Amino acid sequence: MSDLNYDYQRYAVLFVDDEEKTRKYFRRLYGETFRILEASDGVEALSVFRAHAAEIGIIVTDQRMPNETGVGFLGKISDQYPDVVKILSTAYSDLDAAIGSVNKGGIYRYITKPWEVSEFEVTLRRAMEFFIVKRERNSLMGAKLQALANVIYSSRLAAFALAPVAAGLPGKHAAEAVASFVRLGAFGTAAASNRAGTMDAGVDSWRKVYETEQKLAGMLEESLKAGFSGSSLADRVGAFVRSLPEGESLDVTPDGANFILGSTADPFPRLLAGLLGVSGKGGEEAIPVLAALMGIYDLGASLTRLRSDSLAIQVREGGAAAELSPGSDVARWLFDDDLLISSALGLL
Repeated sequence: MSDLNYDYQRYAVLFVDDEEKTRKYFRRLYGETFRILEASDGVEALSVFRAHAAEIGIIVTDQRMPNETGVGFLGKISDQYPDVVKILSTAYSDLDAAIGSVNKGGIYRYITKPWEVSEFEVTLRRAMEFFIVKRERNSLMGAKLQALANVIYSSRLAAFALAPVAAGLPGKHAAEAVASFVRLGAFGTAAASNRAGTMDAGVDSWRKVYETEQKLAGMLEESLKAGFSGSSLADRVGAFVRSLPEGESLDVTPDGANFILGSTADPFPRLLAGLLGVSGKGGEEAIPVLAALMGIYDLGASLTRLRSDSLAIQVREGGAAAELSPGSDVARWLFDDDLLISSALGLL
């Protein structure tokens, strides 16, 4: 592939050397081809790197410098930024240290001083090409994994929506209740500051994911009778409040035939992350809450999160959609709210 296909200034080269003349020489030789950041030692380099980590593709560092060696500086960022291409510049007397660093896998290549100008430029070009291709590959893999994860999330939520059928309960609007739970967790005021992470791309096995889904769906079936206890909306709102994990609570305020639930804390982003398997824990404590929410929707009521600086939820009579069979209810929800899952994952 021709060099013309690469933008060599798309990412920066961080050049680290304690000699000002060497930095000036490097900038004069390669400044037209590459975008260059500079540092005079490993301590300054660490500060510059932290300030510009997202835009740096290559690090070229001298080995022997005051305050911090080149290998010492690179060792502090290697684990967190393995994709950044690291080149060690060293004198022949330091060659053993350079070779040892390459063998440990932290260094892409070492070069000896003085450099051969054209050969070093080729090395820099190949290093930048390597970084760009690797970054693009990672981006494509991330998109594919996210698409696959969305299928898994949809499957898990569909299993929850069908739990009343599996439990032999004549529950109504179960899929709407699941969608409501997603909205409570994804679009709350706490979501932006309570990020729970994303599904681990290195999941041990899809069997483990499926087994967790079965386990949670089974727990939901067992919890539904408690969630459906009480014939009035007030009873089921009370069951919803009691279902929250220990230490969490909601204040209940009657509002005509409706209710307002409020709290200064917001457990729902964390509960949703656990239910989806994003956080790796907490799914069990979300199940009783989802069961109680299904009990509210079973009466034809609905929950809406209100705009507020704190958690505020309106429980409204008659807010559920027209009654559908459980199967068509789930199918309609999965079709209509496919974007809801992606939005939820983006906010968690």
